[in-house]
Amino acid sequence: MLIFLVLTAGSVKQDIIDKVVATVDRQLIMLSDVRAVTELGVLAMGSNEGSESQVTSRLINSILILVEVDRFLVSEPPQPVIQRRIDELKEHHSTVKSFETAWKSVGMTEERLYRLVRNDLRIDIYLRQRFTSTAEPTNAELVQYHKENQHQYVHNGSRLSFNDARELVRDDLLEERRQVIIQNWIARLHESVEIVYVP
Repeated sequence: MLIFLVLTAGSVKQDIIDKVVATVDRQLIMLSDVRAVTELGVLAMGSNEGSESQVTSRLINSILILVEVDRFLVSEPPQPVIQRRIDELKEHHSTVKSFETAWKSVGMTEERLYRLVRNDLRIDIYLRQRFTSTAEPTNAELVQYHKENQHQYVHNGSRLSFNDARELVRDDLLEERRQVIIQNWIARLHESVEIVYVP
C-alpha cells in the first residue's frame, strides 16, 4: 500500500510531540500530516480548512483513493505540471522565504512536498477519468438550480438572467452531481477498510 505521508516525531520541529490522529488499515496519519496539509494548502479532496478532525477525514479519503489510483493505469503527471502546482502554492505566501518557512515548520522536505503534490495530481487525474459523465439535466432542473443559486451568477454587479447564465448553470449542476457520486463512492471505500480515529 502506498504510504501517503508520514512525518515522524523526530523529523518534525514543533513545540509539541507529534501523535497519531487516525489509522487507515494500519496506516498512520500523524498530527504533523494534518498540519502540513493545512499549512501548505495541498489537498485534492476538499478544502484544507476546518477542524483537525475535518482535515483528518479528508486525509483518510486521499489515502483510500490513492489505493484505487495504484490499482489502475493512471497517467503520471508530467514533472513541469508538478512544479507548476508547487509554484502555485508558493504564490499563496507573501514571499518564497515565507513558503519555505511554512513547510519546514511542519517537518516537510522538498522530496516529501514533491511526492505530496504528485499524489494530489494523481488523485485529480483519476477522479476526472473515472467520474466524467452524469445525467444531463433537464431544462426545468437548470431553471430551478439557477433560481436557488442566483447569487452565484453575477456580472458587473448585476445578476445574470437564466438565459445568459445557462451554460454556467449547467456546468455547476453537473459538477455538483459529480461530487455527490464521488462522495458516495468514497463512503463505500470507507466500508472496505478499518478506520480508527485516535482522540
